Amino acid sequence: MPDHFQGDLLSGERVLWTGQPDPTRLFAADDFFLVPFSLMWGGFALFWEASVLGLVFPSGRDGGPPLFMVLWGIPFVLMGLYMIAGRFVVKRLRRRSTTYALTTQRALIATEFTQRRLHAAFLNTIPSVNKTVRGDGSGTIVFGNSNWMTSMYQDSGMDFFGTHYGQPCLAFSDIPHVNTVFDLVNQARQSPR
Repeated sequence: MPDHFQGDLLSGERVLWTGQPDPTRLFAADDFFLVPFSLMWGGFALFWEASVLGLVFPSGRDGGPPLFMVLWGIPFVLMGLYMIAGRFVVKRLRRRSTTYALTTQRALIATEFTQRRLHAAFLNTIPSVNKTVRGDGSGTIVFGNSNWMTSMYQDSGMDFFGTHYGQPCLAFSDIPHVNTVFDLVNQARQSPR
């Protein structure tokens, strides 16, 4: 995997670690809010559409439901279905196409989901580095501080909601041996250039 970043390295920069997010870990702490919200949204949208179509409260009127009301509900139903299930498919696909690298100078994230995108942050300009650790030793390293709205939607499959509140910080999400990588980050931040 270090070869994956060879064309992205600066002069004198070396790769210290590479990894990928766990594609099987689809639920995060923020899903305690997002799952009920998506079920309420999707449930209401489906109820609305079924009601308009006469499937919930059949009416004896001729001519069928008003076309405007039927069309009005479709985007809400599609959004509800995406929030309930589609976001997990997108999250898994995105994770399978994401690679992380820690170098002597930067944190790099390459994603090849629809096209190759590289996100980078210089370690010596990041004000703070935060980690969360699970019982199995896996966890997440976040480079910097995001506001809570941005961080809530980060890596949820609904990232587009959070970007309205600011750019999310780079994060190595759901990596194994997070303490080892965190130590490497701190060593690289303290090393003179």
